[in-house]
Amino acid sequence: MITDDVPLDELAGSWDEIREEYYDFRNDAYDRTVLDCAAQLAEDPGGESACVWTIGLLMMAPYVAGAPGDGVVSAARSALEAADGALRDRPCGHETHPYQEHEPEFDEDLGRQLCGLYDPDAAWHENHPREQWLCPRNVAGLARIALDIIEPGSASDVPPRLPVGAQDTIASLSALLHGYPEPGTDIESEIGIHAEELRSAEPADLPGRLLVAMAVAWYAASDFVRNSAVLDELISALETTLPHYADATCTHDRHPAPPRSGPNAAALGIKLSSPAGRALYERDRTRTDPLDELLCPVALSEITNDAMRALVGRREELH
Repeated sequence: MITDDVPLDELAGSWDEIREEYYDFRNDAYDRTVLDCAAQLAEDPGGESACVWTIGLLMMAPYVAGAPGDGVVSAARSALEAADGALRDRPCGHETHPYQEHEPEFDEDLGRQLCGLYDPDAAWHENHPREQWLCPRNVAGLARIALDIIEPGSASDVPPRLPVGAQDTIASLSALLHGYPEPGTDIESEIGIHAEELRSAEPADLPGRLLVAMAVAWYAASDFVRNSAVLDELISALETTLPHYADATCTHDRHPAPPRSGPNAAALGIKLSSPAGRALYERDRTRTDPLDELLCPVALSEITNDAMRALVGRREELH
């Protein structure tokens, strides 16, 4: 038996629930399920059932990347690293493997696919045959995808995906900047969060965070915000950013304008605020602008100053 006493479809169902409810932080039942799965994988990371437990941890990885209980992250990560180490160099004759094209939207199919892998009578209409899914090198690749979800940037040879929560941030920001914030949103706190994100951003993530701050500044400079302390917080973050571009020069003939829509500018900024997001932008870029032009330091200096002028003008109105 691949899964001892628990039917595979029941396991897949419990893992799929956690995949869908990944934002349910510190759920004791979810923690136990992850720990049980990790323990099974760690017991025999190169064995026949490694594919089952690896897919289970991949399905639950967004929850693990959030805020699980103590020891959950380390247990999942250790088991996945063990599986990757045990399986990635096994010989195989396959030219491709499913993990190489496994995009985030495919996660919702994993439970069904897992059950089909071990049921020879089940219909199988996937792009890759079962043997390629069960190939040790594919299982190792799936383990690296799970590791990359838990710790973004930890695997370089898997399809890039936005960090967990980035899409939720884009959605909540879009609602706010459209003027219809999600129920329960503290507008001033939300603006403050993005001011702090800009202030504390790593150099590579700074341009993306600046685009977010620019979009939020347009909103803050409107009639929606009447608390000057909120404006001061954004202005302070932008002042912290300006020295990074004080001596900026370039040889570009032109600089593409950032999106004119606040929600679109914020979404682009969130995307460009992580290595995976930048990789996705470059991978999917066809008619869009090259990053070195869009995020040129001279252009970013202009964006910073424009946002500063809008905020200072609004602050003067309030006083």
